[in-house]
Amino acid sequence: MPRFNFYFILFATLIYALTANMTLRDRLLIATLHRIERNAYFEPTAKELFEGAMSGMADVLSEEHGDGYTMYIPPSKQASYQDNLMNRYEGLGISTRIYEEGEEQKLFINFPFHNSPAYQSGLRSGDQILQIDGLSVADKTNNEILLLLRQPKGAEMRLSVVPFGQTESQDVFVRREKFHYDSVVGNYFDSENHVFRLEVHPKIGYIGITSFGETTAKEFGNALDSMMQSGVESFILDLRDNPGGDVWNCVQIAQMLLSSDSEQKIIFTVRPRSGSERSRVFSEGSQRCALPMAVLINGDSASASEILAAALQDHKRATVMGTRSFGKGIIQSIVELPFQSGILQLTDAEYRRPSGGAIHRKMTAADSDDWGVIPDKVVELTEAEELAITQYRLLRSHVISAERLTVLDHFRQQIIEKQEEEEDGKPLEFTGVAPYYDCQLDEAVRMLLNRSKTPHQ
Repeated sequence: MPRFNFYFILFATLIYALTANMTLRDRLLIATLHRIERNAYFEPTAKELFEGAMSGMADVLSEEHGDGYTMYIPPSKQASYQDNLMNRYEGLGISTRIYEEGEEQKLFINFPFHNSPAYQSGLRSGDQILQIDGLSVADKTNNEILLLLRQPKGAEMRLSVVPFGQTESQDVFVRREKFHYDSVVGNYFDSENHVFRLEVHPKIGYIGITSFGETTAKEFGNALDSMMQSGVESFILDLRDNPGGDVWNCVQIAQMLLSSDSEQKIIFTVRPRSGSERSRVFSEGSQRCALPMAVLINGDSASASEILAAALQDHKRATVMGTRSFGKGIIQSIVELPFQSGILQLTDAEYRRPSGGAIHRKMTAADSDDWGVIPDKVVELTEAEELAITQYRLLRSHVISAERLTVLDHFRQQIIEKQEEEEDGKPLEFTGVAPYYDCQLDEAVRMLLNRSKTPHQ
């Protein structure tokens, strides 16, 4: 057989195999794409049409069915998407805040992320930034400041900084790079390390999980070891403001906390569209901590953080406190498309808590319906209280400075002054057993101090 005929037959066979199961609708879609590519007045590229079609299909699920989590990630955004999964960040690695003192505006560093380029360059909490690459920040808006800080990767920036507690400025050179940030934090930062116990009550441990990435379980295991070695007798797991993330890291953490008796315990149950069920369980003998514990959640605790809180609650392993969780009980598969065409994040199943109860809040669900995680002890907050607690907790767990308490006291005073300026605003009373304003943490501490020292099983 002539070689040309052989290749022609092979090509025809391949085309038939690829199109044999195509419906008329599939063929019409491809034909329409080709027609637009050939005849549209504004000439699009095949790449633009493909990415637009992929995004459009994902939008249908969002707009028509209320699924706001299925999405198409084009190749141009694939790297940043994967960085988020790995808890990687590109930039200087600083959190900043603007203070307005009369007509004067000052830019301060809340904190540098540990091991970030900013931290390695010597920047610390409370430092004041005067200039960015020679441009004063005194008259800049927050968005304008962010634009000045967002330079290309590898770019070296010159910051004119007044270190905390000093009066003279100095130039600090920082290069924008990728770095890994911790998803597991302590109650406070002491010199170089997170401290996983309360400062006022050192017999009570504290571990906060800000998100679930591909390294979170490993970080949590290290934090658990550090906490246990410090001699704590109970501990608080803080899942407030945790949006979720990698479910399997959540499962590994549940395995470390749930009891290791002879009975396998369901962490959650997967229900795909077909209605069939597949239970996720953990193996015997994997528990690493049996101390009495409290779990803190709020309305921004979602997805994997709800799985973990629900499993600990249903198996009576912990007392859940705070406010009702967000209600995201659907699972996304991450599909890397061939030919470097991007990533499809597709909602393809629902998860249920060990008791069988729903976690996901449907579009038509009422507050009285079964969804989310309802705390065993509800501790409600006003909007102002919640904002103050979130900001103060974030600052406290990341401040890296010998003058940490001074920085925190200054921040607390700013909150008080802001509250006094608001009409009919409820003043924030910085009282309770916690060393700063956090009434939900206060309640968890009281419960642990009053309960039996017998481990929960």
